[in-house]
Amino acid sequence: MQAIKKRTFVIVAALIAIVLIVAITHAIRSRSSAPPKQDATQTISIIEFTPDDLTVVARRTLSETLPLTGSLRAVAQAEVKSKVTGSALRVEVREGDTVKAGQELARIDARDYAARAGQARGQVDAMAGQLDIAKQTLDNNRVLVQKGFISKNAFDTAQSQYEIARANLDAARASLASSNLSVDDTVIRSPIDGQVASRSVEPGEKVAVDTKLFDVVDLRTLELEAPVPVGEIGGVRVGQPVHIVFDGVSEPVDGAITRINPAAQAGSRSITVYVRLANPSLTLRVGMFGTGSIAIGGRDNVLAVPATAVRTDGQHRSVYAIANGKLVEQTVQTGATGNTKNNDNDAWTEITGGPLAEGQQIVKNNLGSLRIGSTVRMVQSAQPANAAAR
Repeated sequence: MQAIKKRTFVIVAALIAIVLIVAITHAIRSRSSAPPKQDATQTISIIEFTPDDLTVVARRTLSETLPLTGSLRAVAQAEVKSKVTGSALRVEVREGDTVKAGQELARIDARDYAARAGQARGQVDAMAGQLDIAKQTLDNNRVLVQKGFISKNAFDTAQSQYEIARANLDAARASLASSNLSVDDTVIRSPIDGQVASRSVEPGEKVAVDTKLFDVVDLRTLELEAPVPVGEIGGVRVGQPVHIVFDGVSEPVDGAITRINPAAQAGSRSITVYVRLANPSLTLRVGMFGTGSIAIGGRDNVLAVPATAVRTDGQHRSVYAIANGKLVEQTVQTGATGNTKNNDNDAWTEITGGPLAEGQQIVKNNLGSLRIGSTVRMVQSAQPANAAAR
């Protein structure tokens, strides 16, 4: 009886173990085959563009340009310096004043120079009197030597005295002219028409010879000094038109290259070109920084994108493009950059290699780093370009 009960207990335990094994196996298989549960924090990346943010890759005819940057200087400008030593009695102008050529700018005490001029004038009068006496003596001796009343040596002596008196008079006149010039130099005048750019003297101040007192510039004609790399100078010629943009000036200013420096700068290995600009309204000022470009060639019917669409990281260049509704970054090789004939204000870059195809949509402007693979959604908005990854 005990043996039957023991056998029954073993059979029941074995059945229970089999049931548990089957249940555990089924649970494991169910868990492995069930789809993974989505993380509540996981979201879909979406990026929004307005129509103005995108453009289409197309073929265009480009006018290749060379950028120029530089600062303005006046074609006619003058440093007004003191030619005499003395105290400044009056200073008539300040920075920004408009002056004419010959206009008095300042006056230096002339009393010492006037006294010297008076002394030199007296010497001229004295030398003139001595010359008259020597001339009368020479004339008389000429008659006497002809009549034999004096020797030829006496006549030669009289003639020498006359020559000496005439030389003394010439020297006195030169000294008087120098003294009068010093008196005139006590009045500081502008050598050109223009405006006072700087003033370095005040009334009562002692000035020395060759001391700079004023800077006068003529703003009606200016020059932009711009460095050009040696490798690009072959495409630059005198007479080429240049369009230059200045901060604070609403419209581009037209000019032309008038001079090319014959020597390269030692440090930068660049050559300076000079662009002359007319400035009749006096809007431009000396020292203003400008940027412009000159046409040095052209490219016909080339694949082109806006220059603002090209992203540069060292030697690597790429653009953001739209492919199958997703944002992708495509590596490109670039060529010339220039303007189109229809719109000179926009710069375009030639695409010489890469997967970009004609008609493909790309991001037109540099909107910063965008999330690659994001789903692209178009929105109609009057706001500026909105490209925020969500």
